[in-house]
Amino acid sequence: MKQTPVSIRQLVKELQEGDEFSRAQASFALGMLGEAAVDPLIDLLYHEDRDVRVRAAWALGVIGQPALSALLELAEGEDSTVRIEAIRILGVIGEGRSLNALFHALTDPDPRVAQRAAIALGRIGDTRAFHPLLTALRHPAADVRFAACNALAHMNVADAIPALQECAMEDAGCTSWGASVAEAAQRAIQEIEASNPYVSTDQFARVRDLLRRSHGR
Repeated sequence: MKQTPVSIRQLVKELQEGDEFSRAQASFALGMLGEAAVDPLIDLLYHEDRDVRVRAAWALGVIGQPALSALLELAEGEDSTVRIEAIRILGVIGEGRSLNALFHALTDPDPRVAQRAAIALGRIGDTRAFHPLLTALRHPAADVRFAACNALAHMNVADAIPALQECAMEDAGCTSWGASVAEAAQRAIQEIEASNPYVSTDQFARVRDLLRRSHGR
């Protein structure tokens, strides 16, 4: 069994028991320590105190690639709260090897996990997530559909326009915090159009006209 150095044990203790300044300092120091701090920080993702979990997650994001294997394992674990934290950190690290785990998380029975996966994929911006995110536009949970719209906007792939246009016209859902999915889709379209100046606006207009006709509008 691998021994945790005394210095790391002390920092972990401060992260859990110290005041706000001490916790911030401890999380920063643990992040700088790298791989040696991964296992104790992973353990803290199960902590009952959300602030401790968030600070541990931040430190793991700083550590990056050395924490990847442990995070991928947690992303498929039984505890949905820990899955959410692991997926969030994977989005921060932005490592391509996490894509398959994030694609799987998009289909998680807990919509909070699926939402976080969509956010992470948008942050990473890898175009291999394009089709999984298009599928997520039809997820039963509005929070997930909203996150998928935003993620597609971050990718700036013009081929997303037709699906987003359909979402903007058809989706009457609102998120758990009251935001409109249709408006998110419309904003995504505008961002993609602005980022694709060489794609003619007439082409986008034709796509919109075809969609309206197919829906009898």
